[in-house]
Amino acid sequence: MNKIKRIAVICSGGDSQGMNTCIKTIVNVCTVHNIEVYAFNRGYQGLIENDIIKLNNEMVENIGHLGGCFIKVARSKEFLEQEGKQKAFNNIYKNEIDGVILIGGNGSFHGALEFVKAGIPIIGIPGTIDNDLYYTDRTLGFDTAVNNAVKAIDNIKQTMLANSRGIVIRVMGRDCGAIALNVAVACNAHALSVKEVPKTIDQIIDDLKVCMNNGVESPLVILNDYIEYSVEDVQKAMEKNLRIETRGSTLGYIQRGGSPSVEDRLLATQFGLTAVELLINGKTDLAVGVRNRNIISISLMQALQIKEEFDYSLYNQLRDLHGLKKDNNNY
Repeated sequence: MNKIKRIAVICSGGDSQGMNTCIKTIVNVCTVHNIEVYAFNRGYQGLIENDIIKLNNEMVENIGHLGGCFIKVARSKEFLEQEGKQKAFNNIYKNEIDGVILIGGNGSFHGALEFVKAGIPIIGIPGTIDNDLYYTDRTLGFDTAVNNAVKAIDNIKQTMLANSRGIVIRVMGRDCGAIALNVAVACNAHALSVKEVPKTIDQIIDDLKVCMNNGVESPLVILNDYIEYSVEDVQKAMEKNLRIETRGSTLGYIQRGGSPSVEDRLLATQFGLTAVELLINGKTDLAVGVRNRNIISISLMQALQIKEEFDYSLYNQLRDLHGLKKDNNNY
């Protein structure tokens, strides 16, 4: 087994809370093992352009509690082409990198498979607020994003309750309903529409009628990115059919900013430590994750093949809470 002398870190796709904590951990652990750490700024695009910097403990000492990404993130169309990939791999060889640690989401992990094909040692760390890598219970940023959304909605609810108004909120998550579901349960939402259990506007109105008949004065509706109709469409329907003044908001990037939660800092530390240890021990082409609070690693290929697992049990518990009929056709 050849000794690892240089490790490169890449953060690809969108930023997520915990990336900086993970970078700091990687640098700290590598320093202990006398391994040099380099970072390619702006993900795969920076790798193609050889936008490289050397990291040390002093540079990362005060980044662990910050949101965003210290080494920047980007999406690269150029990396999708063979010429772009070859430029990227040539820069790995040129800088004598012995192993790569990638922090990113689903698309970034597909890009990591190209490193596997090229024979470049790589370890993937799941960094995305969407929680749409299903081999792991949690991805970096998910817990913080949910907490950010819950705090924002709690504040909105206070003024809406004071005015007996309805509320419609759209949260992030793309085609994965995990953020929306967890936010809906935490905020005691009265209707939820996500890809896994899409509701028509009429179905949302029917659910809200039941809740209002049970004494709810300010019904709360949660939508996620996947849903095609708009917040305004639901607002208008609520005002027309329920005769209740309604306000709406799309939370957007407020969910991706801010300091990582304790949960995300712990995961980031464990993921970063595990990734370095795997490379040191000659193990590669793996994705690090967590299952039942235990840190795991499985092949990158297998990680991408595991299908989504929507928590229909939690979803139906939310419906039970408001006396709504269960959606028994979905699980």
